[in-house]
This record gives sequence, C-alpha cells and structure tokens, in this order.
Amino acid sequence: MFCPNCGTSNETSAKFCFKCGNPLPIIDQSAQRSTEPDPQALYKAVIGPKNPQHYLHKFAQFDQDGKPSATWHWPAFFVTFYWFIYRKMWLHALIYFFLPYLVMIPIGIVAAIAGKSTAADLILGIGYLLFLVGIFFLPPMYANALYYKHCQKLIAEAKISSSDYQRQLGELSGKGGTSNILLIVILILSFISIVGILAAIAIPAYQDYTTRARVAQAYIAGTVAANSVGTYYSQHHALPNTIYEAGFTGTVPPSVREVLVNNQNGTILITMAEPPISGLSFSLIPSLDNNKQFIWACTSSEIQDKYLPKNCRK
Repeated sequence: MFCPNCGTSNETSAKFCFKCGNPLPIIDQSAQRSTEPDPQALYKAVIGPKNPQHYLHKFAQFDQDGKPSATWHWPAFFVTFYWFIYRKMWLHALIYFFLPYLVMIPIGIVAAIAGKSTAADLILGIGYLLFLVGIFFLPPMYANALYYKHCQKLIAEAKISSSDYQRQLGELSGKGGTSNILLIVILILSFISIVGILAAIAIPAYQDYTTRARVAQAYIAGTVAANSVGTYYSQHHALPNTIYEAGFTGTVPPSVREVLVNNQNGTILITMAEPPISGLSFSLIPSLDNNKQFIWACTSSEIQDKYLPKNCRK
C-alpha cells in the first residue's frame, strides 16, 4: 500500500506509514476500482512532502478557474534555475540555462548586420533590456502555472500506465517530489568556484615567487661577475671584453640568457631567458669610490620591481 501523503510503499497490513507516520487509509479494493482517484491525493503524491500546502492551494485555484494563471513565486525569482532542478523540471531548467544564448545570439547577428550605427545600438539596447525583464520576471510570475502543468502531465501519464490507484500514487511519488541533485549541483559549482579562486590567487603568486627566485640567482651570478671585473680593473687599469676574460669562474644559471660587460664603461648587463621576463635585462653599473674601487648599483628599466631584489628596485 502506498501512503497518499508521501507516496512511500508500505505493507498491506500496515496502519501507519513507516516513513512519515501518517495513518494509512483503509481501502475497500472493490470499491476503489469503481471510484475516481482523489485529485488532492494525486497532487500530494506528485508534489511530495516539501511545501505541499502552497502548491495544493494554487492547484485548487487553477482547477477551479479551469486554467492556470500568473501568480508570483519568490523561490523562482531568487533561484530560478535551481528551483527548476529542485522540482525535477529538467527540460525547463535546460531551456532556462541556454536561453541567454538562444536570445542574445540572434540579437547580436541582427546588430552586426545593421553595422555600427545608432540603429544597431538601439537594437542591442532594447533587446538586452527586454531579455533582462523576461528572464527575471516571467519565470517567477508563471512558476506555479508551469509546475501545475508539469504535475498534470505526470498525473496523466500515471493514469495511462495503470488503472490501480495505489500504483498511480507510487509512480507519482517516484517521478515527482524534489531532487537532491540541486544540492549536488550547488556543491559542485561551489567547489569549482573555490578551486578557481584559489587557482587565480595561487598560480600568479607561485609564478611571481619562482620568477623572483630566478632573478635572485641571476643577481648573485652578476655580482660574482662584477667582482671579477672589479678585480681585473684594479690589476690592469682597463676593462675586459667579457666576464670570462675578467676571470669569472662562476656558474651562469639556466634562467640567464647571457651576461655581458661593456668594455667602455664597465656596465654588466644580465639578460633573462625564461618567461615571463624572457629577453628582459637588469644592469650592474660601476662607479669608483675614494679608493679607486668599483661600487656597483643595480637597476632595470625593463623588469618590474616586484621581480627584482630590493637593492635593484627604484
């Protein structure tokens, strides 16, 4: 026996529904076959235990009027797409999801044909305004009516598939009611959003960190080359043509494309080899102190300060 309140299948001898606890009707099977099913019980079965009174009141009004009419529904206003999913109105949810593309693409094509003109801008503006009004206000205005038609369709299918009242209730409780897919969709979308936010923060931060580390390695190699140039100048009173001529024996990191020394003014130019600063350079510029020793100043007009060592920043 199926519970007319929640549609749960119970033992034939049960007096109370084991799920919702409501008393089960005592049905005379011979009388049941000759009577018309209770419309309210069918509505209850297809609506399910979640907020049935609201919809039963609306459905009774629609039945009395002979047709559904526009009535406001707040859940369908605030969470339209999720409300469709929650009430198992899959086709409505799919249409609502793709509706922006189905509407705006033709409007965009018409505007493109019209070209850059006041008329095209007017078409786009009016079309977009009408779309916003429709997408925000029409679904909540006709949500109860759409759900009424959806339930009517399920009830008609249940009556066609079986003439047994209890089987109809069972079929309606299975096809109707609410869906937990809504919660799953929210969790998935929330997870995707959180991962996207974390990725948007973490990936650039990690890239900045690794770039700073590579520039720091290049700066260390540059200071070693600068010391070699300074030592060469103090010994020969001339500038070398290359850092290797100056006696540089250090290792140039893979992230550095080249380290050049200007034999006219002694400036050492370090050029990076890896993105996002591939091909960009920073310089070590020498000056003589009172003891005729080189003092090196680090500067760059190409690499952003956030990638440079502190003593190289502007």
